[in-house]
Amino acid sequence: MNRKLQVTTILFIVALVVSGCGAPATQPATQPPATQAVTKPVTMDFVIWSYGVETINDNIKNFQNLNPGITITLKDYSWLDYHDTMVGLFAANNPPYLLYGSDHWLNEWAAAGWLAPLDKYCPNVIEYSKEVAPYALQGMTYNGEVYGVSYYADTLDFIYNDALLQKGGFTTAPATLDDVYTQAKELKAKGVNQYPIIMAWSQKEGAFPEAWTSLVFAQQEGGNALFDADLNPVFNTEGSAAFKVMEWLRKVYTEGLLDPASLSMAEIDQVKSMQAGAHTFTIAPQYNMAELNKPASGDFAGKFKIALMPGPSHATVGYVRFYAMTPKVVDAGPDYIAAACKFMDYFGGKTNGDYTVVKRWAVENGLGFAQLPLFDDASVIAAFGKWGDVPTIKKQATLARAKEGLTPWYGSWDIFARAEIQKGILGQQSSLDTLNNMAAKWVELKAAQ
Repeated sequence: MNRKLQVTTILFIVALVVSGCGAPATQPATQPPATQAVTKPVTMDFVIWSYGVETINDNIKNFQNLNPGITITLKDYSWLDYHDTMVGLFAANNPPYLLYGSDHWLNEWAAAGWLAPLDKYCPNVIEYSKEVAPYALQGMTYNGEVYGVSYYADTLDFIYNDALLQKGGFTTAPATLDDVYTQAKELKAKGVNQYPIIMAWSQKEGAFPEAWTSLVFAQQEGGNALFDADLNPVFNTEGSAAFKVMEWLRKVYTEGLLDPASLSMAEIDQVKSMQAGAHTFTIAPQYNMAELNKPASGDFAGKFKIALMPGPSHATVGYVRFYAMTPKVVDAGPDYIAAACKFMDYFGGKTNGDYTVVKRWAVENGLGFAQLPLFDDASVIAAFGKWGDVPTIKKQATLARAKEGLTPWYGSWDIFARAEIQKGILGQQSSLDTLNNMAAKWVELKAAQ
């Protein structure tokens, strides 16, 4: 072998050794480590619905102070327009980098490829998911991948006025639907309330079907209260949990225990009516407790309490709103992925071991959360303790379930179901006809996919 060939061979071997045993190659863009640095300035837009904008801007300022190479620009839309606005942006191929998402849109958006799975690109999300309430994790998961970190999560709660309950001669909150009926009947008989029960079940109210589903979940031990594993309806039979709920609703309406105004009432009016002492029982998202028990809000401030959802299982609906990112982040490359992961860490995850932003929302605004360790946080306990019993709140959260049937067609079915449930309550059709109509619509929508 001549000298020139020897040198060439040695250089080639050295190159192989260096490439195989030297510093590891840069991580692929799809799996950046959580600590990956942002190597160049990154600007990303963040789209939200219009709530707490001033607080969000302050959180963005704090985040940017910690991450001077990252700039976040904020844009907000009304909650009422948010879904359709985002779908329009997706369809026009003009998505934001970062955005709010919701459990009832996830299947639609993820199936269309409009969102990117966070656990694929941000390894810390895997750890955060271990500390999230099961209903919330389910609400952020599609095809086995996690698409969000929780911004806000809440449960539908059974709320009662303890002062009025005691005026009716009761010292214990109802534990079953029979208890609610018995106590409501006594309250009416004693003149405590003309209508002891109120709901915000206008067909425009998003919490209407969630409250109805909560009653159904509470009557059944275990899942599949509405659909089986193959998404076939199982609720349209006599004796089902849904049938029991429809029969009960018809009874309390017919006997004048459920206020007829429930079927046209909005949530804000529901809260005001409860504060005025016009009713003893209701079902509403938990965040309303802070307003109900707000000092000087009325004669009954501090008298409202939460009981576990009446029924054998005490299960209820839990829902989650979350931070998400679009494939636009991934397409922009490793620096944008790293910046987005840092955003997720700060806003929905941990900073120095603490859920900084999530806890701020809880303490300052009374927003519910999915991160279970926060139930043991002293500042959260102090804040929530002003309007509710934290152990009961925590127990209801652990019993909560994600809505069943969260599919791309769920929203259309949800709207259809509202009208059918009202017809059943009013006696315009039987409970079984109501459920059969809902089941037939589900089958029709499913077949059209």
